[in-house]
Amino acid sequence: MLENQHSHNSSYFSTASGYDPAVADKAVHISNIIFSSRFFYILSTIWTLVSFGIWQSKATGNLDKGRAMACQIRKSLLKLGVTFIKLGQFLSMRPDILPIELTEELSLLQDQVPPFPFADVKLIVERESGKSLTELFDSFATDCIASASIGQVHKAFLHDGTAVAVKVQRPDLAKIIYQDLGLMRLIARLGKACRWRGDWESWLDLTNEFGHSLFLEMDYLQEGRHADRLRKILRPIPAIIIPRIIWRLTTKKILTEELWQGEKIDNDIGSRRQEIDLKRLSAQLVDAYLLQIFVHGYFHADPHTGNFAVTEGGQLIIYDFGMVSYLTSSQQQGLINAITSVVNNDSQAFVISLEELGIVTKGTKESKGSLEKTIQPFLAFCHTSPAPEINLSDLEKEMDQLIKEHSLRLPANLAYLIRAVVSLEGFVRMLSPEFNFVRAAKPYFKPLILKRMASMTYSHSNFNNN
Repeated sequence: MLENQHSHNSSYFSTASGYDPAVADKAVHISNIIFSSRFFYILSTIWTLVSFGIWQSKATGNLDKGRAMACQIRKSLLKLGVTFIKLGQFLSMRPDILPIELTEELSLLQDQVPPFPFADVKLIVERESGKSLTELFDSFATDCIASASIGQVHKAFLHDGTAVAVKVQRPDLAKIIYQDLGLMRLIARLGKACRWRGDWESWLDLTNEFGHSLFLEMDYLQEGRHADRLRKILRPIPAIIIPRIIWRLTTKKILTEELWQGEKIDNDIGSRRQEIDLKRLSAQLVDAYLLQIFVHGYFHADPHTGNFAVTEGGQLIIYDFGMVSYLTSSQQQGLINAITSVVNNDSQAFVISLEELGIVTKGTKESKGSLEKTIQPFLAFCHTSPAPEINLSDLEKEMDQLIKEHSLRLPANLAYLIRAVVSLEGFVRMLSPEFNFVRAAKPYFKPLILKRMASMTYSHSNFNNN
C-alpha cells in the first residue's frame, strides 16, 4: 500500500527544486474543500490570524482577551499539525507584521509530534538508498530517540561498529505541506476577492516566504552542508562538537551523522556544577555565536535546549542545522554601528545603522527625526544600565514594540538573528545563572568597534565603566 501511494505522489510533490507555488495551487482539489471540515477549521484559524491586529487596535485595554485569542490561535495551529506548527514558529519571529502578544504566544509552540511507524522508516531508507537496511547497517533501532514535525531520529550501527544517528523525513511530507500551503493560498485569494478585513495580499506573500523557508529546512542534503560549514567555522573552539555527516548515507530525506550523546540541558543541569565548569562552557558558547555572527556572517539559527547536550567531559554538542541564517557584510557593519551608537548614546547614528540593517527603508513613512526622538529613551536606558541589569529578552520586546508602532520592516534573517541571540541568552543562563551575556560579549565587541570605527571620533569609556 505504501509503495503504491508513493509511486502516485512522489514525483509530482517533489522537493528537488524547492518550493513551487504553482504546485501548491494544483495540490488543492474541490474535494479538499467541500467534503473537508479541516478546510473550514484552517479558514477560521487563518482568518483569526489575519484579523487579530485589526481586533487588537479596536480593543485597547482588553489585554486579557487578546492573550486568550492568541492562546486559542496557538492551540488551533497545534491541532492542525506539521505545516501549521512550523507556520506558528515562523510567524513568532515576525513582530513587524503580527502583534507582540501573538508572537510571544506562538513562540511557545513545541516542535514535537508522535513518531511514525518503523515500517515507514524502513521503506523510506531503503527507497532513498536503493539498498536493504541490513546492507546499510549492522543494526538499526526500531524505536526512535527523537521525533519532530519534519522527521525522527533512530540510533544505528554501521558494519564497522560506528554508532550513528539516522534522521528520516516523515512519509509524504511534501504532499501534505503542498496541500496545506495550497489551502492557505486559496484562503488568501478568497480574502482578497471577498474583501474580508485584513491585508490578504501580504498574507499571500508571507505564505510564499514561509513555503520557501520550510522546503529549505526539509532538504537534509542542505542541512548536512550547513553542519560541515559550521564545524569548520567553530574549529577554533574545541569545546563545541558538531557531529560529522556520513555522506554516503545521506540524501534529501535521510541524514546520517556520528552519534554523540550527552546530558540534555534542563533546569537540573546545575546539579553537575561540581563536575563541569558550566560558566566556562557558557562563555565558549557565546564566543562560538559571536564568531559565527560577526566574523563569518553565518549562524545556527535554532539554539534551543533540545538542540544541545553536554558530554561527560564538559563539551557541548550542537544538533539540528535545518535552520541556519546569514548576514550580509552591510548588515554586519550595521550591527557594529548599532552597538557603537548605543555606547555613545547617539540616536542619529542608531537610525543610520537601522538603515544599514534594512529595518528603516525608503518606504518607511516616519521621518528620521521622529524616529530619533522615539529611540532616544531606549538608547539612554542601554547606555546607562550596568551590564548585569541588561536583559536581552526585555530589549527584544522593546525593539519589537518600536518596529510595530512605526511600521518598520524586519528582514527575515534579522528576525532569525534576534530570536537566536535571545534564545542563546536564556540558554546560557540555564547553564550558569550568574552568567551575563552582555558582559561576556563586551570584550569581543570592543576591538571590533575600535577597528571598524578607527576613523571616527567617539568616546568608548563606557566599556570600562559598566
